[in-house]
Amino acid sequence: MKTEHAELVDRLARTRWMPLLRLIDDADVEGGPPVEPDPAAVEPYRWLLTRVGDGIRLTQAGHLPPAVVEETMHTLGWDADWIGRMNREDQTYPVQELRELARRMGLLRKHHGMLLRTAVGRRLTDDPVALWRHLADRLPPARTEVERLAGVLFLLAVAAARPRPHAVVAEGLTALGVVDAATGHPPDESDAFGLARDTWAVFRQLGLLPRRPRDDAAPGPAAVQFARAALRGRDAAQRPTAPPPRVTARGNEAVELTVVLRDTEPAVWRRIVVPTSLTLRQLHAVLQTAMGWQDYHLHLFDIRGVLYGDVEDVPGEIGDEDTFTVGDATAVVGAWRYQYDFGDGWDHDIRVGQRLASVGTGTPHCLDGARACPPEDCGGPPGYEHLLTVLADPADPDHAELLEWVGGEFDPDAFDLAATNEILELYDRHIRQDTRG
Repeated sequence: MKTEHAELVDRLARTRWMPLLRLIDDADVEGGPPVEPDPAAVEPYRWLLTRVGDGIRLTQAGHLPPAVVEETMHTLGWDADWIGRMNREDQTYPVQELRELARRMGLLRKHHGMLLRTAVGRRLTDDPVALWRHLADRLPPARTEVERLAGVLFLLAVAAARPRPHAVVAEGLTALGVVDAATGHPPDESDAFGLARDTWAVFRQLGLLPRRPRDDAAPGPAAVQFARAALRGRDAAQRPTAPPPRVTARGNEAVELTVVLRDTEPAVWRRIVVPTSLTLRQLHAVLQTAMGWQDYHLHLFDIRGVLYGDVEDVPGEIGDEDTFTVGDATAVVGAWRYQYDFGDGWDHDIRVGQRLASVGTGTPHCLDGARACPPEDCGGPPGYEHLLTVLADPADPDHAELLEWVGGEFDPDAFDLAATNEILELYDRHIRQDTRG
């Protein structure tokens, strides 16, 4: 994957939100067969480069001449569903948008009132395969960081053949914590369309997506290929495949841990198997995933009085959770404490159980468990107890408000073992795999 996109994809993976992990999987940005260019798709850009030729004199207002605007609309077949005379570029946005995006893609430039091809534009005019790769490699054409985030999310959605890709963009931006500066609200589908519009426009200009951005039809194979090429980068086929992670004898050992959330009755608990090679920071992510927390707050481990985690301002002996492993912990103690959210004060007791010679693939997995994880920010054990009391009593004056706060429904007895293991496997593959060996 292109380096500039990999950071965002890693941020998405670290949300551990199942739809986003599946999106990354389905986008197939790290593997799969080589992407095959579609030279016919780039005809709008190739034609514009050809038409510009040695240069076109712009109008005094800086627009294309009316005759060129009309010629472009007719030649590219964009006049069929356009209302208007199509003789002014500033009132014929398909042409204006094509020219502007060609400039931002490094194909055209303005100089002394002339529209000219750049050196790259001249070189690619008669090489549609290279032009296809160039356009893919320059996506998304973002002006701001949030537009870049939206553009990459749009590419992931198309590469994964998701219907309504802008809805996926809105979900991804929300998961990353993006909100409207004026209202404080997360982006909706309309906002996402505005943020990813230029990226969508390139697909539309190439005939890869319909003009109606909310069409429920899934993107076709040509759009999927173009999006994957944009995410992988033009040199993806030449990059060597990373060797499989090394598995050492110690790294293949495992231990069973029982995790019980204190002060919940009946208890919220999980029994998991993890490699002893996991660092405590990696174990923190596994615990968040297995329990059902969202990693919104600080955490610490207390192992025989030594504190690991977000403990800069906490008195006591401090250890390094990036180097201290589960194996190190189980070698000196049979139980320890894990605290999450210092405000609400969620304490977990972790008890060491059976030691295993192997964890199979090395992926942490859950053996058993009970009850749903409490909602984030519900006030710790006392607040959670109050929440359950109110939700169980429709006559309570706070029932409607708290029911809306939890999203319309909350079953404290719910626990899905299969779903927990699916997200543990996705988390492990997308995040921990880069640190193995």
